[in-house]
Amino acid sequence: MSMISKTKIRLVLLQVFMGLFLVAGSAANAMEMQSVETGESLNLEDLTGNGKWTLVMIWATTCHICKIQKPDMSAFHDKHKDTTAEVIGVALDGMGRREAVQRYIDETNPTFPSYVADSLIISSYYFGMTEESLRGTPTYLLFDPEGELLGSNPGLLSVEAIESFIERKS
Repeated sequence: MSMISKTKIRLVLLQVFMGLFLVAGSAANAMEMQSVETGESLNLEDLTGNGKWTLVMIWATTCHICKIQKPDMSAFHDKHKDTTAEVIGVALDGMGRREAVQRYIDETNPTFPSYVADSLIISSYYFGMTEESLRGTPTYLLFDPEGELLGSNPGLLSVEAIESFIERKS
């Protein structure tokens, strides 16, 4: 390989790395996502801090456990949405797969609203909020009524555990 080729490769790799760094840095402050239904762009912060507890379920169309959890999260959402809490789903499949996510939602029929975001953005946001790497789906984030993150949970989560946590913190 010639010296020019190595230099060009290093420059391209540096540009890619810096681009990812800039994306990750901005994602730690705001998680951009799109409504699955309308395609409207917004940030997660637009949906938290509204006077209710907000449980964010990070999921993927390829996640079997997510599919199992959706009825429980829908039941929690339906029970509390008019009073103290709500659920928001965020698919990490990527904005380019919004139609596939919509088909999956039509199949699984959750009662809570769902959004789609790119996995790199979600992972960066998660790390910025928790100082931990996103390990998989489902993963849950629980925000208090003022919009402060009070808990995160990778893996299965029961409605009883959510309600108990909220009761202790209220």
